[in-house]
Amino acid sequence: MKFSPQDTTTIEKLEKGLSIKIEKKEIFIKALTHKTFAFEKGDIGSSNELLEFLGDSVLNFYISKKLFELFPKANEGALTRMRSSLVNTRQLSKIAKNLNLHKFLKVGSSFEGDVTLRPTVLADTLEAIIGAIFVDSGLKGVSQFIEKNFEIEKAEDSIDAKSKLQQITQKKYGILPEYRVVKEEGVPHKKTFTVEVFVNGKLAGSGTGPNKKAAENSAAQQALKKYEKG
Repeated sequence: MKFSPQDTTTIEKLEKGLSIKIEKKEIFIKALTHKTFAFEKGDIGSSNELLEFLGDSVLNFYISKKLFELFPKANEGALTRMRSSLVNTRQLSKIAKNLNLHKFLKVGSSFEGDVTLRPTVLADTLEAIIGAIFVDSGLKGVSQFIEKNFEIEKAEDSIDAKSKLQQITQKKYGILPEYRVVKEEGVPHKKTFTVEVFVNGKLAGSGTGPNKKAAENSAAQQALKKYEKG
């Protein structure tokens, strides 16, 4: 694969920003190629979609394995909620943005506005990068990257956010929080739900997740930050 000067610069910055050593450079260039860019170039096979699929699977496997080891007494439901608090669009997009992945993503000219900052695009790009790391350096490389960028040990703190929020609102206002699904997107086997939580008719928080329960818990976590501060 022939690299442009821009591609070479991208790889150098990625190595520094991600604190990894890249051997298969073409894999990482592919991970940063959105399907719209690949389509415009007439080579849809060069997009990051397959690496995104791989990265999603590897990430969920590793997070599940780690949670299983860290919380041996937790039941399946608790582990699922903990995993959802770590692997959701909001969290993944936040990590991707912190790593400046949006600055390297190649997108088609048909996109309007700063599409690289859309949460779903950022999250998909991070999954593609994780897929690339797995291809390049195996599970060892992936584990080092995930351990550095995901606060897995803190997952237990977020599993009962809805109950905590309910206790606060009942004590303070004598009412229950109201959760509303405001968006549902993605293919049937990989959907993302966006939920907003209202207290006293006012928006208190929003969150995303692979199912309604996970999205509600994520929204409750955001609302709790507000109430715990004030």
